[in-house]
Amino acid sequence: MYLKRIIIIKMLIIACSIHAMAQTTKHTKPKKSKFAVYAGFGPNYYFNNVALGKSYVNDFNYSFTGRVMWEPEHLLSLGVESGYYRLYTYNTPEPTKVHIANTAIPIQIVVSMRVLQNFYVNFAMGQAVLLNKIHTENNGDFSASSFSVADFSGTIGYRRKLSNRFSIGAETKYYYSGAYIDRNIAVLFVGGYRF
Repeated sequence: MYLKRIIIIKMLIIACSIHAMAQTTKHTKPKKSKFAVYAGFGPNYYFNNVALGKSYVNDFNYSFTGRVMWEPEHLLSLGVESGYYRLYTYNTPEPTKVHIANTAIPIQIVVSMRVLQNFYVNFAMGQAVLLNKIHTENNGDFSASSFSVADFSGTIGYRRKLSNRFSIGAETKYYYSGAYIDRNIAVLFVGGYRF
C-alpha cells in the first residue's frame, strides 16, 4: 500500500512536469490589434475647370484626411474616412478684389487592400459637404454650402511600421466630387495608431 502511494505520487509529479514543459515550449502569438486610426496632411493640386477667370484660380492648396479602419488579418480592410480638402482659391486683382475659397468635407466608406508588404490601395465612395466662402472688400462676406452625393477617391500608399502600434507613411490620393465635377490630387504624409 505504501508502494502504491509512492507510484501514484510519482505519476502525478511526472504528469505535472509534462504539462509544465508543454506550457513553456508553446509559443503564443501576441494579440493583434484589429482597429487603426490614420491622419494625414499634405499639398494638393486642383484640376482647374473654372469657366470664367480661369487665370485667377490658385490650383495648389492643402488637404487634411483622417480615417478609422477595421483591419483583420486578411488583405482587405474596411473603414470610414473624412477630411478637409481645400479644392481651390480664387483671387481677383484691384479694384474689385474678390477672394473665394472652395472646400470639400467628405464622409466616405473605404475599402483598403494590401498589395505588397508595405504598399496598399484604397477606394472610397460617399458624400461630401461643399463649402464656398466669398470675401469682397466692397460688399462684405458671403457663404454657401451644397451637398454632393456622388464622390469617390482612390489612393496608393506606402506604410512603414515603427512598432506594433505606430506607423508612418505617404500616399497619393485622387479625389472626385460629382456635384461640380471638381477633381484634385494630393500627396499626404500619414501617421497611424493601432488599438
